[in-house]
Amino acid sequence: MKRLFIGVPIESDKAAKHAGIWKNDRKLISNNLNWTKFENWHITLFFLGDTTVSKISLLQNLMEQSFNGIEAFKTELIGLGVFPNPNNPKVLWMDLTDIQPLLPGRKQLGDLLQQNGFPFDNKPLKPHLTLARIKYLDNRTVFDSLLNDYKKYSFGSVEIDRIVLYESILTQQGPVYKPLFEKLLTG
Repeated sequence: MKRLFIGVPIESDKAAKHAGIWKNDRKLISNNLNWTKFENWHITLFFLGDTTVSKISLLQNLMEQSFNGIEAFKTELIGLGVFPNPNNPKVLWMDLTDIQPLLPGRKQLGDLLQQNGFPFDNKPLKPHLTLARIKYLDNRTVFDSLLNDYKKYSFGSVEIDRIVLYESILTQQGPVYKPLFEKLLTG
């Protein structure tokens, strides 16, 4: 069994530079934030969980079929926010302006996953880049200031050029996301 998910890798030097500064900011450090490693940045399309190895080739075929003909595109990383709400923040995230070109492929893949008996969380997609998980906030004022200062800030454009089947390997140092298969978007 492998713990799997399907996602879109996100690479942004500008966003990584800001996140690196925040991670090392003395005022923010008093808050207990578990920062996502830059190499793990992604948007989750589907979390599949424990899946038998024998189904990986079927998943590859379903991904190929679903995203065939979808072109690579650019979108913008913009603003900071929190889940589930500002009064009880558990996740610090960065927003993406538009992933509309991916939605037909995601819908088709969801239908195919369901038809082929793959269990997955079918919640509506809220595309975001998780920057950190929030354990607790000792200095709420500084954290709220960060959110307000970067609420509408543009972290630049990112290219969406592939869909990846990842294995999530849990370690004591945090998760490692190992790409098992990449479906390149055309264009």
